[in-house]
Amino acid sequence: MARPLSPEKRGALLLSATQTVAEQGVLATTAGIARRAGVAEGTLFTYFESKDALFQELYLHLKQDLARSVMPDYPHEAGYRQRMQHVFERYVNWGLANAAGRFALSRLSASGHILDDTRAQGMGPFLAISQMMEDAVRDGVLVDASIAFLSSIIEHIADTTIEYVDKHPESAERHLQLGFHVAWRAITV
Repeated sequence: MARPLSPEKRGALLLSATQTVAEQGVLATTAGIARRAGVAEGTLFTYFESKDALFQELYLHLKQDLARSVMPDYPHEAGYRQRMQHVFERYVNWGLANAAGRFALSRLSASGHILDDTRAQGMGPFLAISQMMEDAVRDGVLVDASIAFLSSIIEHIADTTIEYVDKHPESAERHLQLGFHVAWRAITV
């Protein structure tokens, strides 16, 4: 009878994969990921069928972590600007607290290795945000563009804000507000 899988080992492998992918992108080797986690490479394949399966799981793991930061008190009934500011600030705070996760998620997203089904599953927790953005476009608040395009603009400004705040923590609040102001102006009519 096979031994049950250890949640601790799985967690260690995902943490190791996060750090390694953040540093090396999708060129990270399974041997390097396993070594960093302190397990044999064969153990990695006990938990993840392949390197590609690991990347799909890692992407979902990181999206779920981001959702835990953004969605619990998402202000569903607030105005568009307040909801967008909530998302922007929570994303920036998550990125500041999870540099490796942010870099790994960015590298995985841009790699071409993440399947469409995985991307769709990763967006599941954020459907309220997508719906809000679609409504704001329909109502003429946001520019008439695809949600993916608008999200990309917001994400890039948020990433710039994260990098600046990380280097200048003494003015974090001012630049968090300034970053959102710039993002809002970039996507509104």
